[in-house]
Amino acid sequence: MKIKTKEGEKEIMTVANKEMQEEMVGVLNAISIVSKRLANRLLELEEEKEKKGEREDE
Repeated sequence: MKIKTKEGEKEIMTVANKEMQEEMVGVLNAISIVSKRLANRLLELEEEKEKKGEREDE
């Protein structure tokens, strides 16, 4: 929401807008955590496949 004052336009964050931004921050943090876990699991699977391949070569 914008309010005109003598100094010019000031942008004021409404309570609803602030709550929405806080919720988006929470969602983005959750996505980040899930992405990190997925990357770690994929890395573990890749390492397991490499170890399996080494065993088969012996």
